[in-house]
Amino acid sequence: MALDIDPPVLTVSQLGELVREGLRTLFGDFLWVEGQVSNLHAARSGHLYFDLVEPSDEPGQAPAAIFNVALWRGARTEVERTLAEAGGLALADDLLIRIRARLEFYAPRGRLQLIMDRIDPGFTLGRLAIEREQLLRTLAEAGLLDRNAGLQVPEPPLRVGLVTSIGSAAHADFSTELGHSGLAFTVLERDTRVQGEGVADVIAEGLRVVASYQPDVIALVRGGGSAADLVAFDAEVVARTIAELDIPVWTGIGHEVDRSIADEVAHTAFKTPTACAAALVERGRAFASLVEGMRSEIVDRARQVIEHSGQRQADLAGRTVRATRAALARHEEHLAGITGRLRALDPERILARGWSITRLEDGRLLRSVGEANPGDRLATLVADGTVASTVDKVPL
Repeated sequence: MALDIDPPVLTVSQLGELVREGLRTLFGDFLWVEGQVSNLHAARSGHLYFDLVEPSDEPGQAPAAIFNVALWRGARTEVERTLAEAGGLALADDLLIRIRARLEFYAPRGRLQLIMDRIDPGFTLGRLAIEREQLLRTLAEAGLLDRNAGLQVPEPPLRVGLVTSIGSAAHADFSTELGHSGLAFTVLERDTRVQGEGVADVIAEGLRVVASYQPDVIALVRGGGSAADLVAFDAEVVARTIAELDIPVWTGIGHEVDRSIADEVAHTAFKTPTACAAALVERGRAFASLVEGMRSEIVDRARQVIEHSGQRQADLAGRTVRATRAALARHEEHLAGITGRLRALDPERILARGWSITRLEDGRLLRSVGEANPGDRLATLVADGTVASTVDKVPL
């Protein structure tokens, strides 16, 4: 028969101490833990706190597991130096990390937490590289890797959509470059966070909002930062949004070595915001130069046409004068012939040849003997005068 043994009665402090001792016995001083950074924040004391989570396999669902992590100020300096030397990394939300930590139970708050003292940068770099290659392969298989690059940029691209953090150095550099160009740029700005938890969704939304206004091109720009600072530009949601837009997207993300996934799917990628803006200015000036060249060509062509037309008019005028003179000469000759014929019919010339003209007393021409009667007075005109006569007899 089993003996009934009453469970021990402990104070909260005693229980807390037992838990601490049990954890130390079970896990030893340190263990390595892998997970994703979330809710990273720094205290005034210089300590860092964040949640180390294991994301759910189902998007949008709560994490499968979560532990609070504390990184004391003394260890923080060494951890940040290790990350920076490994490749410009820095602790940031959504970053996958492997940390060395001590599992502790903090009795005053009844909280189990990890006290971090080291990090494995190789794990983070490896995970980033693997995820990058997987995403690039997925985008290529879906035909999205080069889709935006195939879009045509309108000429000139003066209506620009800008997605960046307004007031940042990137925003100032980009705006100054356009402003100093003297070209009539219209900039549609979307104030967008480019760093922090959930920023990838914010960037994607900013791109979609700006695209709804149908700019000629969208510029996605950000100043320099660590690899962790730029992790949002490797996010799938940002890549897919860029690839699926019907507006060309130009990136100007401040990094000199690596290309982000956003750069890979964008229409054109530049190293800095200033370089991105300078390319827009160059396109605008090239178009202005083309228009000026066309204007000069039109003016030159018009001048040639006018000059040619003037020459043709001069030639036509010369031909007209010559044709007029020839016509006048022909008419003069014709008139001379008519004048000659008319002169031949002149009564004086006829009379000079021996003809005469007889008129009745009332002045009518006497054309027939039937028109005269005995006793009529006649006047006969000859070459040298007039002969008066009286009709004595009219033949029957």
